[in-house]
Amino acid sequence: MEIIPGLPNDVAFECLIRISFDQFHKAASVSRAWNAVIKQPEFHRRWEVSGLTRPVIVMAQSMDGLIKSNLFKVYRLTLFEPALAEGMPVFCGVAGIGPELVVIGGCDPVTCRVQNSVFIYNFISTTWRRGADMPGKDRLFFGCAASEEDGTVVVAGGHNGDNMSLKSTLAYDVARDTWTTLPDMSIEQNECRCVFHLGKFHILGGYNMDTQEDSKQPVETLDLVTRQWRVINDTVTDYAIISAQATYVEIDGVIYTIKGKRNVVALEDATWVFVSRVPNNTSRVAYVTGWQGKMMVIIENAENGRAKRAYVLELKTKKWTKVKIPSEFRGYVESGCCIHI
Repeated sequence: MEIIPGLPNDVAFECLIRISFDQFHKAASVSRAWNAVIKQPEFHRRWEVSGLTRPVIVMAQSMDGLIKSNLFKVYRLTLFEPALAEGMPVFCGVAGIGPELVVIGGCDPVTCRVQNSVFIYNFISTTWRRGADMPGKDRLFFGCAASEEDGTVVVAGGHNGDNMSLKSTLAYDVARDTWTTLPDMSIEQNECRCVFHLGKFHILGGYNMDTQEDSKQPVETLDLVTRQWRVINDTVTDYAIISAQATYVEIDGVIYTIKGKRNVVALEDATWVFVSRVPNNTSRVAYVTGWQGKMMVIIENAENGRAKRAYVLELKTKKWTKVKIPSEFRGYVESGCCIHI
């Protein structure tokens, strides 16, 4: 079937990937051929390789001034480009796979009930769909990270309804809409920080609710092919000096985080190496993410938890650029991810 009559399909493919992402849902309705092509995973891969995508930071962020109860604020999805969706679960996990955003678990913002729900937003069709529920009993404050290569989101740790820390791990295949149970971590981890690095799922930080210890938590990696965990904390010599609550991000094959209040550090040869210093930061770093060659740091006001400043670091030149945060996007950042659309 010809994608565009009179043109070779390779040429027609190149034409389609040049359509703006916010017009893909309209393009998909032009013909069955266009709809089939645009929904192919290969289409998004070629789109990203072409350099035509742009990074969008997606965050589960509170809406300033709106509180449903003494415990929970009202959350919504925000984009750094910006757009939003209402009714976000509180404390949910957010991960990106290709042109899709996966929102896992959290608490109902009205009833405070823990949810195992999965919702997927497709930026091409501009539609939400319901995924298969996360299996098992209540799970909250878990870590999660996505492998775009495998089309999989891995969920690890957290705690259950009895406030007991968990060491169980699950994998969600977005395309197949199926969950798989993975081997347990070596110990229970609550609020663990996760990232995919060199094809492996990494646990970098967290604590045990029973002991409240974080400095002795091991760094663990999971190989999705062999399904084997490996404890590697003995090789990361100064891991203990990084806060258990730090956010880790992989950029161009290197893991970065913030040490203390201002120091950007990179993991090189099993040691954290100083990269740069965040400008004028006297408050807490609320969130860190990145894309090709750049890192974004959001600074939180220590008094009220609002995002008050944001900076983008050019990793090659070490140059910082301040990003203005409009007042409606200054809510507390609970979680987030970076995808290309």
